[in-house]
Amino acid sequence: MATATKIMMAMGVNAGAEPGGVDKLEEFEAPLPALRPRDILVKVLASGMNPIDTKKRAHNLFGGGEGKLEEAMIMGYDGAGIVDQLGSESSLFEVGDKVYFAGAIDRNGSNADYVAIDERIVGHAPKSVSLTMASAQPLVFLTAWEGLFEGLGLKAFDRTHEGKRLLVLPGAGGVGSYVIQLAKQLLGLHVIATASRPESVQAAKDLGADTVINHREILKPQLEANGIDFVDFVYNAFDTSVYFTQYADIVRPMGKIVSIVETEKDIPLTALMVKRISFAWELMFTRSLYGVDLDYQGYALNQGAKLLDSGSIKLPGVQVLPWTIASLKQAHEEQASGKAIGKIVLTRETSADLGRVLGGA
Repeated sequence: MATATKIMMAMGVNAGAEPGGVDKLEEFEAPLPALRPRDILVKVLASGMNPIDTKKRAHNLFGGGEGKLEEAMIMGYDGAGIVDQLGSESSLFEVGDKVYFAGAIDRNGSNADYVAIDERIVGHAPKSVSLTMASAQPLVFLTAWEGLFEGLGLKAFDRTHEGKRLLVLPGAGGVGSYVIQLAKQLLGLHVIATASRPESVQAAKDLGADTVINHREILKPQLEANGIDFVDFVYNAFDTSVYFTQYADIVRPMGKIVSIVETEKDIPLTALMVKRISFAWELMFTRSLYGVDLDYQGYALNQGAKLLDSGSIKLPGVQVLPWTIASLKQAHEEQASGKAIGKIVLTRETSADLGRVLGGA
């Protein structure tokens, strides 16, 4: 006798539909995900929003591309919840553990009752905040961590870097919020953040930025007005082509640039040659896409939880919304607007402070 397929509720773009606008999002029944040997099944209590969600919805990135979906596409690349089942070779967690994670772009995500995820890219949730707030951290924290420590090759508490200058553009977004904090708390850098609105300027300062300039204006004159003749490092979190030639001008010889945003335009890498400026890409999903060094992300997330619990870093502003399809559509629209400060989270936790923008641990 065949075993009945277990069903869960999910939100995303359903099978038979095509990737596209926010109107493609709907709630539907989906099979409970099957576990791979190193997977854990997590009962999702909260899910965070990121720019990659909007790109995945519109273009089915790292999936089958545009065209009718053969299987439902469930986004959600930040999440927190409780371990419900273990894969046959899982050993890092126990049923009932509270966890947080970013997930894999080529698998279904956390906008569902349950998510199956490789345990090696999961961390124990921080203890000082709710799972709702914890779900705001993983993707942006990992992106900031990898960009600083791998892309730029920096080392925590290395005194040779103290006082060197890091430009992060923009500074008040989800990733920028963590770049500022990690650069100040673990690296001792002089952080120059960019922001264009008063609330963004204040957010960057509150997170520890030493200097704030406007990315809507030419960068070099603003740096010079603040007594800064060059920067040692750039962490770019905007279309890479837009500021590339400006970076080549303001980065010191032998300096480094890391970028996390793709571009459809050619990048003039030769502009970096004479000053021997290094350029690196950062993509948080590379490890899970290629099955490379997966344990490192679990390690980094556990470090992030410790930093948050110790008060060394704090959460940026978090807008908390109820777990509904209307909330998911709102989150996609706000994220795509480019004006979101901090993070947007959908939650099932009944104690969550819905509708408010909260910050700090």
